Parts: sequence; C-alpha cells; structure tokens
Amino acid sequence: MTTHTGDDHPPLLPGDPPRLGPYRLTGRLGQGGMGTVYLGADAAGRTVAVKVINQGLAGEAAFRERFRREVTAAGQVRRFCTAPVIGAELDRDPLYVVTEYIEGPSLERAVAERGPLPGSDLEGLAVGIATALRAIHAAGIVHRDLKPANVLLSATGPRVIDFGIARALDAAEGPTRTGQFVGTPNYLPPELLRGEPVTPASDVFSWGCVVAYAGLGTAPFAGSTVPEIFYRVAHEPPRLDGLDPGLRRLVEAALDKDPRKRPSVEELLARLVGQEAPSSEQLAHTVQASWHAPDATLLRPAETTRNDNGPAPGPGLPAPRGAGLPRKPLAIGAGVLAAVLVAGLGAWALLGSDGPPSKLATVFGDTFSDTGSGWDGGAYVSSAGYKDGRYRMETDSITETRWKGAPKKADDLPLRTLTTVTAYPVAGSPDSAYGVYCAGADSAGYEFWMRRDGKGLVLQKSSKDRGSKALATADSVGGFHGKGANKLQLACEWPAGGGTIRVRAWVNGHRVADVTDTDRPLPNGSIGIGVRRGGNASQQATVDFDDVDISKILD
Repeated sequence: MTTHTGDDHPPLLPGDPPRLGPYRLTGRLGQGGMGTVYLGADAAGRTVAVKVINQGLAGEAAFRERFRREVTAAGQVRRFCTAPVIGAELDRDPLYVVTEYIEGPSLERAVAERGPLPGSDLEGLAVGIATALRAIHAAGIVHRDLKPANVLLSATGPRVIDFGIARALDAAEGPTRTGQFVGTPNYLPPELLRGEPVTPASDVFSWGCVVAYAGLGTAPFAGSTVPEIFYRVAHEPPRLDGLDPGLRRLVEAALDKDPRKRPSVEELLARLVGQEAPSSEQLAHTVQASWHAPDATLLRPAETTRNDNGPAPGPGLPAPRGAGLPRKPLAIGAGVLAAVLVAGLGAWALLGSDGPPSKLATVFGDTFSDTGSGWDGGAYVSSAGYKDGRYRMETDSITETRWKGAPKKADDLPLRTLTTVTAYPVAGSPDSAYGVYCAGADSAGYEFWMRRDGKGLVLQKSSKDRGSKALATADSVGGFHGKGANKLQLACEWPAGGGTIRVRAWVNGHRVADVTDTDRPLPNGSIGIGVRRGGNASQQATVDFDDVDISKILD
C-alpha cells in the first residue's frame, strides 16, 4: 500500500478536525449522505481512510446502536479481498470508522474509462468478489450494497469495501429510511423491493449484477428512472446479450428473482473454478499473486475511497475518458486460477476463518505465579526469570535468538498439541520478535515468530543439517493488538501413520498460517517460547510471557 502526501488529495477545509483519536487527518476524500471520508494516518504512519458520521445520524439512538453492531461485526471480516476495518469510535462524538486505505480505481471508473473487462480478467474479478463475499458472510454480515463503486481494483486484486455498514441506515421497521432505499437501484435484489428479509442470497444477486456490468459496461437492469429500474429488477429478465458465454449461465442463475433458487457463494466459486471450491484463503492468495492492476503511479488516490453517492469532488476526479489508465488489460488468467486447485504440499492460508481447536486436554500449564516449575536457567536463556507473576526473556547484544523449552519431557508430549501463551512485549526494536515453537530438538523445530510491531510474521522450519526455511510469511498480522498483550497459539499435529505434519498458528484467535509439511517432516520434540533481537544489535529485546498451556487436541 502506497502512502501519499496531502498534495495528492483535496486539503482539509476550515472546521475539519486535524485529528480523531490516534488518527491524524491529512485530506478530504469525499462527502456523502452518511458522512465525510478523510485521508489519514495512524500512529505508525500507515495510511488509512476515516469515515466520520454526520451529526444528524449520530444523534439518533437507533442509528448509533446499529452502527455499533455493524462496525463490530465488520471488524471480524478476514482481510483478504476486502478493505478491513482497523478502528472505530463507537461511543463518543464524532462517530467514525477507520479502514485500510486501498489504492486503485473503482470498478465503476475502470469500466467507464476503459470499457468492459475481457474474458480472463472478468473471470478473475468474479472469483475475487465471490471470495470476498464468502469472507463477509462468514462473519455473519450481509453486504447489502455491493456495486461497482464498492469494488476497488488494487495492485493485489479486487477488494470489496463498505461491507455491512449500510445496514446502520436501515430503520427498524424495514429497508427504507426517510423514503430512501439503502443501496443502489441497479444492484438491489428484488426481495428488498418486496419487503422481504435480506440474506446472503441478496448479495449473490448483486454479485451477478456487478459481474454483468463489468463484462458488458452497463447494468443488466438499466433504466432511465428509478421506478423503471425497480420494475425491471422485480419483473423483467436481465439484459445479458454479449456477456462472456462462460459466465452467462452462472450470472443468470445468480439473478433469479427467487433467492431460494440462486446458487450460494460456495456454489459460485465451485462452478467458476470447475470443481469443488477450495478455501477462500487459497483463492485469495492466488488472485492476489496473479493480479496485475494498472500502473499505481497513474492512479489517482482520491478514487480509492469514495463518498456514498459517487466520486469525491475536487482534485483527483477521473480525467477525461481514457486518461490516466493504461490501455493494457488487467491480466489474470483462468489457468492461474485453476492452479490453486492443485496446490499441494506447502499450501497455506494467509488468514483463515476457523479458530483454534476447542476440544482439548491440558498436559502442562504454568501461570508463573511462583518459581517452582523449573523454567529458570539453561543454555538458551539470557537474563531470564520470573518477574511480577510472568516469565521474562531477554536477548543480549550478541545472541540474536533465545529459546526456552517448557519443563516437560518430549516423550510425554502427544502427537497433536496446541500450545498457547500470552506475550507482553517490554522492550526492543520494532523488528524484534517473539514466538512459540514445537518439535524442538538438536537445533531443530517449527518456529512461529511475530514481529513486535505486528508488521510481519514467519512460520519456519529449522534443522541442523538444512538450515531454516520459511513455510509461511505475511507482512501484516490479522488480530494483532498494537498495545499490550497478544495471545499466540501453535498447533502441531503428526498423523498416526507419519510422513507429514500439519502446523497452524493463531494470533488472538485469528488464524494466520496453515501448513502441511511432507518434506522430511521433523519428529515430535520439545515445545517452548522464544524471543529474537531483530536488526538493531545495540538494542536487546525483552518479552514477558504468561499463562503457558500445552494441550492435547481431541477433536
């Protein structure tokens, strides 16, 4: 994600707040019926988009309650293929929600300036949006306002934004508020017009409308007036002449007037890739790896977060048709999408939808409330020991990494274990790290490291004869708490027949890695915790650990 200066955006106006909570505001991105969107930066300098709710809405108790509920739910959506919610003010005025800043034009703008997407690009877009909906629905959210303006074409693939927030505008008695429908007429499902409940199937209908727009350059229920559009949505078949034949049948099925007859998101993905759908994480990883968006230097950042009614005013509006966007297509081959289906050993999920195992039997635990459990000392510990009911580990200026195995014999450990520990960083450079390991023996082990600043993680396999090999990496950590404690969990599972090991990791309940190793997997061994100094040789890393639990996985 590129960070931009205020010169790239309309400046703040007199009366605009220079700061909201921990976020510094640097420019305006747009204004609409729900509020004003600002460009900002968090305490670490990361660029964010801050949507501030209008005072009139914020003063309504019903709206505030719905806003709280929807923003809280939206914060649980996995990050892939979306613009994740990273902060919000839900109690005090002004109300606001903060999302990751995504650089790239909206699908609406890209199609308007460059025309419909060709076949393979259209397939990639269809898969990316469906993958995002899968993640949104997994968090218990219905998007309700999926439209081309809410799909951004970033350098890493299509991103769906504003999921679930529109529901806060709904009145308690139905889908309207002050006579206005929540949503965009061309992409609303017919059940909303009939006053029926909105469900995930409603998003499937909107998905069909958006894919048709991307492939044809016009909405399938286009009309010159809102009543005309509503009539066509409710009563007429979609206009799909000219749509890529490979997608037309699936789009037609998604646009069925009866939500019970539409395919589910899982069925969309299965039919798009030709067989049983792989995980959303695998699809997202493949889309992001293969997507080639327009040259980022030619994109106007004001289009990356828009207002509720269209593009932001002022500098940053789309240039005349065709300007500012390269003519080359957004290459994303169907063959590349199919490759994820045969992804075998070493395939991993950047962010998963499932939590850690729940059926457990503890085999070892330590709250560090006393010094009798035997953690002190050992060749791999420097200046470590019990302190204030926790266990402190430090590196010195020479040794990069310190490990400490739990005082539990490796022979007594089950073949399926979940290790849980809460870590409190005390000191260290931003790139210092702390972690958990399993299969530790003779300089070997599966090591899960997380940076102190939350801007990276690695799950690696280390052995004496083959060195260290990264099995999974990420430059941001889902679920990371910027201040205070973070709970790390590492599951290591050897099947009864041997030959493989599955290693999974979580941060505060969010899955961040899932690897199956078949390349000479390491045998069961000791389990422990560690701290790594980082690149600053003059600054040691200090971490306090608490509440270590090693459990046998039963489910």
